[in-house]
Amino acid sequence: MDPSSLSNNLNAANMIANIAQQVPQLMHLVTAIAYVLGMYFIFHGIVKLKHMGEQRTMMSQEYSIVPPIVFLCVGAALLYVPTAVQVGLSTFWTNPNPYGYVTQQDQWGQFVNDCFAIVQLVGAIAFIRGLVILSHVGSSRSQSPFAKGLTHIIGGILCINIYQFAQVILMTLGIQWS
Repeated sequence: MDPSSLSNNLNAANMIANIAQQVPQLMHLVTAIAYVLGMYFIFHGIVKLKHMGEQRTMMSQEYSIVPPIVFLCVGAALLYVPTAVQVGLSTFWTNPNPYGYVTQQDQWGQFVNDCFAIVQLVGAIAFIRGLVILSHVGSSRSQSPFAKGLTHIIGGILCINIYQFAQVILMTLGIQWS
């Protein structure tokens, strides 16, 4: 392969188009990782509950019921991540449609659709990361995990439904987008 022909085809639009082609497979990978994390968190929560139940000493302030319950809830949300995302989308929009766009025929429209597909992938990762951060609620090892986790979850939901979110912002600013 000639290095000059490689540099002629090397531009941002081609790179983003190549990444956007891989987004469906990457979404499957992210969903699979969420399922595995969900199983881990549920198992970890059950083990923490078991340790609490087998406690032989009278020092009840050492253990709290909050971390095991949080691990179980976060694990359940990760196991049902498509449903959790749909609930999050329904919280912000009446009829959420994360893929509600018309396929563009021109080069600029295709570039924007590719960028939006990548933003949706980043949104799914942010949503899952927010749930993982929420698993630290109740433990004393990190500061304000609830605010950080909720920020990731809300930002992920807005990124997953980037089409309608962009339309809302543009309509608010008085700009028509077709």
